[in-house]
Amino acid sequence: MKLFFKLFIFLIFFFQPALSKEFFAEYQIKTKGIKIGHLVWKVQIIDDFYETSIELTGKGVFSRIFSFDGQYGAAGKIQSKKLIPQKYSQKWVTSKKKRNVELLFNGEKISKIILDPAEKEFSRVRYNELKNYMDPLTSFLNILLGSNTSNTVDGRRVYTMELGSGTNQNRILIKKYTNIWADHKRNDLEYIDIYKKKEGILPSKINIKFKGNLFILNKI
Repeated sequence: MKLFFKLFIFLIFFFQPALSKEFFAEYQIKTKGIKIGHLVWKVQIIDDFYETSIELTGKGVFSRIFSFDGQYGAAGKIQSKKLIPQKYSQKWVTSKKKRNVELLFNGEKISKIILDPAEKEFSRVRYNELKNYMDPLTSFLNILLGSNTSNTVDGRRVYTMELGSGTNQNRILIKKYTNIWADHKRNDLEYIDIYKKKEGILPSKINIKFKGNLFILNKI
């Protein structure tokens, strides 16, 4: 009986439903009541490996005037029920510019940041000395899975995502925001509100306050 009990606890601990499934969600994006885009978010977790991707596309009445497309991806391993990134990529295209970012991680450290176009400014942050920093997708997922804070690097900025408490328990605050390549402390990303239902790990609604504008993502 004692051996059976230990085996039962082992199975519960290592085979949580949230760590052995695929998740998929589509969102409609609005700001100031106007539809501007569509987002598809996929997460795949198998054994001790995870992979996630986001595809962002401009939609709506302004898409012909200002078009945009974004592709984001991250992959890595799972250790002690926490996601640890190994690589991250970001491709952003508008009618006026293209920008690619690639991050490579080696254990607890950032091993390389690749920017296209290349950054002409010198780095204000010794990013290769930072420890326990993660890409934005991995940080966000770790908070959705139960972490309260996550140090984050996106190739151009470093900051900490911190889950609020009390009346702000659905809000992810952005703290310790520092630009890697620019000599100013302007924080474009102010906060992220998450609204979850019991099923799955992906939110049913996300509010993002960015550059003074509120972007509302509703699951469809």
